[in-house]
Amino acid sequence: MAGRERKYTPRARTTRPIGEARTSNVPPGQPLDPPRFMDGLWLIEEPLAHRLHEKSALGQRTKGGILLSPEEVMFCHWYRHVPLPGGSSWFEDQLLQSEDLAKRTIALDVLRNGGERVVPVVHLRERFPALPANTWAIRWERHEPWASHRGFSQVRLQRTHDPLDWHELHRWVDDVRASGHVAELCVIDEEFDTTIYHLSTAQPKGSHDLKDNLSKALLDALVASCRQATPVEGGFFVNHDGPWPLSSIGLPHFSGRYLRGEEYRALIGEEHSDDALYTELLSSGLLLRPGFKYGCRWRAYEEGIEVAHAPWLVQPQHDAPQNWEEVCLAVRLAEGVNKRWICALQTGKSHSFLNIQRFG
Repeated sequence: MAGRERKYTPRARTTRPIGEARTSNVPPGQPLDPPRFMDGLWLIEEPLAHRLHEKSALGQRTKGGILLSPEEVMFCHWYRHVPLPGGSSWFEDQLLQSEDLAKRTIALDVLRNGGERVVPVVHLRERFPALPANTWAIRWERHEPWASHRGFSQVRLQRTHDPLDWHELHRWVDDVRASGHVAELCVIDEEFDTTIYHLSTAQPKGSHDLKDNLSKALLDALVASCRQATPVEGGFFVNHDGPWPLSSIGLPHFSGRYLRGEEYRALIGEEHSDDALYTELLSSGLLLRPGFKYGCRWRAYEEGIEVAHAPWLVQPQHDAPQNWEEVCLAVRLAEGVNKRWICALQTGKSHSFLNIQRFG
């Protein structure tokens, strides 16, 4: 009997209909009053306001109640049985005023799904006066008392088609980390699904010996061998008498040593300006091999190829993704082969390395 293929059931997409609760909690016997517009936000009065603020970290205190952002109004509509002001047309009216409300509403719904507190920065300006411009909210994990704890992460929102400014993103990550938070990115795709990333700076280092550790006589012999090398389609075949002393440079092939152009130039001391990143990574003790199979410039080994897999995939900023769809592809490929994807950015005379890791 022929084998039967396994059938998979497609995942049901969340559509979030307006007017229907997204909680199994029973609504109150007496319907709640809808919020009313006040000072650019939406007022919910006591006594409901106290419970929403203290237990759920919703809104900011004001006389007689709390003020909610529009995305919090939607959250309270779905999970706290609060009617929308003016009915279902309210959401469309708010979209006309701020079209990014849809992504803010989705993000608040998703990020609060596990019982964590996510507070838009519009409520936190006095408590955190120096937040970066592109931070949308601060997230507290479930065990953290949100009223006294500084919080776990700062959250930034992006759509998949948004252009990417790598240096601005790096500055944002630095500012967030300086505040003692994790830099958390929520990307909303064209189906209004979300992918969460954690961003951090990295400093990859390895344990490989460099040419600086060779004696002058041995280095001179290597350079002499290189100058007699045979050029082959952008690289060079080198015949060298005796064992090859630099495991991090070149590959053994055809009873010789094949050097890529960047490796050849590094050995003979004729690096081009675009070799600066390679030289810097080499000086950090890394063994670099082409990353073509992984969609990047290099795969970087901290130890020998025979000892461990390459933990890093390195992409120079000038070849890096230009939008978040491309970032998602690069990071997902890297994590599928148990590697970390990093973008190398020129910062002065050296480089900084930004790691993007998929979190959920």
